[in-house]
Amino acid sequence: MNNVMHTGEQGFEEWNQYLYTSCGTFRAEPPLEQGSATFVGSIISSPSVNALCPGSRIISNCHHIHRHQSDIRRDDRDFYYLVMQMNGSGVMCQNDGQTLLKQNDLVLLDVNKPCDFYFTGLSDQLSLIIPRRYIESRFRNREILLNHRIEANSRLGSLIGMLAQQLFDVGEAETEESEAMLDALLTLMKPSVRESPPLTHMYQQQTQSLMLQKAKVCIEKELINNALSPSMIADQVGTSVRNLHRLFASCDTTIGRYILERRLEQCADDLKNEGAHEKVSSVAYNWGFSDVSHFSRSFKARFGMSPREFRMRKTTYS
Repeated sequence: MNNVMHTGEQGFEEWNQYLYTSCGTFRAEPPLEQGSATFVGSIISSPSVNALCPGSRIISNCHHIHRHQSDIRRDDRDFYYLVMQMNGSGVMCQNDGQTLLKQNDLVLLDVNKPCDFYFTGLSDQLSLIIPRRYIESRFRNREILLNHRIEANSRLGSLIGMLAQQLFDVGEAETEESEAMLDALLTLMKPSVRESPPLTHMYQQQTQSLMLQKAKVCIEKELINNALSPSMIADQVGTSVRNLHRLFASCDTTIGRYILERRLEQCADDLKNEGAHEKVSSVAYNWGFSDVSHFSRSFKARFGMSPREFRMRKTTYS
């Protein structure tokens, strides 16, 4: 059991190693804002290595944890994870779908398929290993739905969550007791994996809002990169370019317009606060503009004056 809180860049590397040992080949990305220097995280393993369904508590402020096809080929793990969001919230992506997980919600994850988790802030997830043979023998002739949220506040969800935690904490319990608890858990899960109910309007709004927030954070991180593109943002956020365009259209803007506005605002701040002795072209290049003429025209359209006039006026009256 690793119950140590890891911090900073070295802690991030140590935590990554524990993640690999506990869960397989998953890749983690540190917090977006200031990288691994602000990382905090811990991994708590099952009390017993002989538990029927071992698992781990994955605690961190990573913004993205993912497992791609190359990672699947790298190890021979063959099981499902029942993931329970203990604290915080996250978005899970698998089988071309997205699931928003709130506190105590659960979802079934197949480690033989690529998946992505996106988080905002500190997250705590319980990941319980369920051998594939148990899942497939009990759900025979029944489609196993992945990426389907089992709601914490539903009657079945609360019971499944309670049993998942009991199986994680069971320690050196007798095998017969563990098997009975696992049978009960899988029986309760059957209605949740039989068919996929339509998403409610509020749930769709919450999921899209979280994805839009992640896209904006990604843009802030890459704002100085003049190669920033919708496909780059969509790849980092874990959605399609088409859906990304829809997200910004819901705010009455476009991705290109939003990026341009943010770059112009950053340039204006630099010209106002610290650009008195820096060339206007340098300020533009610093924030991802590759064409100074285009920058000047866009700046004047946005602020009603050229960058030089803006700087002179701000320094004169400051």
